[in-house]
Amino acid sequence: MYFKTALLVLIASATLGTPSIFASENTITGVQAKELKKSCKKGRPRKTSEYDEVLAKAKVNALRSWAAGRSVATSSLFEKHQDEIITNMDDYFLNASVIHKCEGKSFRIKVRGSVDENKIALLSKFSRKALSRPRSKITAVFLARKAASVKSYQEKTTSIQSETNFSEGAELSSLSGSGASSEGYSSTKNVAETGGSTVVKADKINWDVFRPRGLEVAAKRTFSSFGFKTIEVSQVAGRFPGFDLNAFAQDYTFGDNLKPATLNNAFDAIAGEISLLVISTVDVGQKSLDPVSGKFRVFATVTAQVYKDDGFFFETVAAVGPTQYYGLGANETVAETNALIVAAEAASNEIVQQLNAAGIQ
Repeated sequence: MYFKTALLVLIASATLGTPSIFASENTITGVQAKELKKSCKKGRPRKTSEYDEVLAKAKVNALRSWAAGRSVATSSLFEKHQDEIITNMDDYFLNASVIHKCEGKSFRIKVRGSVDENKIALLSKFSRKALSRPRSKITAVFLARKAASVKSYQEKTTSIQSETNFSEGAELSSLSGSGASSEGYSSTKNVAETGGSTVVKADKINWDVFRPRGLEVAAKRTFSSFGFKTIEVSQVAGRFPGFDLNAFAQDYTFGDNLKPATLNNAFDAIAGEISLLVISTVDVGQKSLDPVSGKFRVFATVTAQVYKDDGFFFETVAAVGPTQYYGLGANETVAETNALIVAAEAASNEIVQQLNAAGIQ
């Protein structure tokens, strides 16, 4: 039996980096307050049940705020399974740290933790009806990139000056007896007008491009958990002339987009054979120190587009980003790797949610 294949191309770019194993959107905070029936005792509510009630509501607030800031697909998934998530709160709200304040009968809690995005994403898998056929095959290629050189341009300013002349005139005539006389006066005003414009040209960045193994493994794990069949991208490049990985790398070395010829050649190479093509970039910033943990921190901004072969064109069926995440590590290399992996996992999860919502297998 023959099934079409989905091709995933995730291109990760490490620009000005900072590493960490947590996504910034993955860290959530919730607050909840309550007026107690009796005054606090030793800085806590007298009843443990009251403390637990306020803590649970704070966690719910945190998760709801997180879901509200996500894509339509993820927000809808959360809303659909909200009761299940709340009932099993501690399975989804991880590494909770709590700060509380109790004065008189006023009690307030602030909770901070991380959300298990993978577990929430898997809810869509179990909520879907049995698929009519196996899901598409997926091949993932990740091209990470770091800024090799940055060329900055100075501001270009253009000045414009013009001058306008205004003339005013008046004449007075008089008639007396047989004689006549006349006199007149005139004046001129000069008005100078100045203006101009300033143009700032964007920096030109050249990149070092490479393929980290960990990114492909992260994506395979995500897609496999949703029933997709993963194959090595090297097989796709080897069997379909025109799908040129070197051309992908070359284009992303000198710019942020694939050249039309590169993209069209890839479409032509897989048309009728591979149904989905996903192209994603992950730009990673420079390292910095995380003020809380003291570890190195790297931010990564992920963007992705998903194309589907409709028999004539490759139409866009899903999109991700730009969304920013960060990773932490004991050194720059670890932090950078963690940032790229977190971004790749988040992008692949979001892609699956959107494909599921659109009914694309």
